[in-house]
Amino acid sequence: MTRPLRILSLHGYTSNAFIFHKRLGAVRRACRDVAEFHCVNGPHLVQPFSAAQSLDAPEESEGKQVDESTPLEEQPRAWWKADDDGRYVLWPETVEFLNGVFEKEGPFDGVCGFSQGACLAGILASAFEDPSRVPGLRLPPTQKPFRFGIAISGFRARDPSMEAVWAQPIQTPMLVVLGKNDLIVDAERAQTLTDACANVRVEEHEGGHSVPTKAAWRNFFRDFITVFNIGDAASGQTPSEHAWRSVPGPSERQTSEADAAEDEASKKAGPKM
Repeated sequence: MTRPLRILSLHGYTSNAFIFHKRLGAVRRACRDVAEFHCVNGPHLVQPFSAAQSLDAPEESEGKQVDESTPLEEQPRAWWKADDDGRYVLWPETVEFLNGVFEKEGPFDGVCGFSQGACLAGILASAFEDPSRVPGLRLPPTQKPFRFGIAISGFRARDPSMEAVWAQPIQTPMLVVLGKNDLIVDAERAQTLTDACANVRVEEHEGGHSVPTKAAWRNFFRDFITVFNIGDAASGQTPSEHAWRSVPGPSERQTSEADAAEDEASKKAGPKM
């Protein structure tokens, strides 16, 4: 039996690794035999704002100032901040921070991101194919290109200094997940990331700016990830395009009574650790 795949997991703007770990709870449990979701905290502390709750921010941080002394699970974090010209402030510091993550916590087989984290997932999928696309990026010899990426409510980075990231289509198989009622990353904005990928599959859920976790979705994520769990990264083994494109989508799946009961229980209990 092959080992579980290690998935670098990247939270959204004003969220944190603690919150994202909880939001992925049902998906993690469904995938526990095939994947480990390694949630990383964004390096930059940001202040909560009025729309933060819809961006999956910690409830405890809403309406108050936070600093580095605030409990970690209550800190709104980010991968960068955008200025009025669309440039990503503190991006070089983020790259250096990620270098440390790759060295100390890698290697990673795949990447999964939500919102700003999904944007970063696209950047890293491209950069892992050719590190020169992101100045300052250093990858350990053991880190190979991702086998796959999952971008939920993602978009293409608009910082003009990142044009090298998008100069060539991303070859890594990418699963792009959209919310039909997402008012923060709408279909037009999400299309910018889809258009940057040469090998992409798009799936929609009925919700908004959120990670879909109902039974059909968590079982789909499990089966999609399982396709890539062949051999090891060094072997160069990759599944055929047909294999990952032909995994039945969430809309094609029947929900069992047990799954429906779990969905209802999860809805009442909220996200679990």
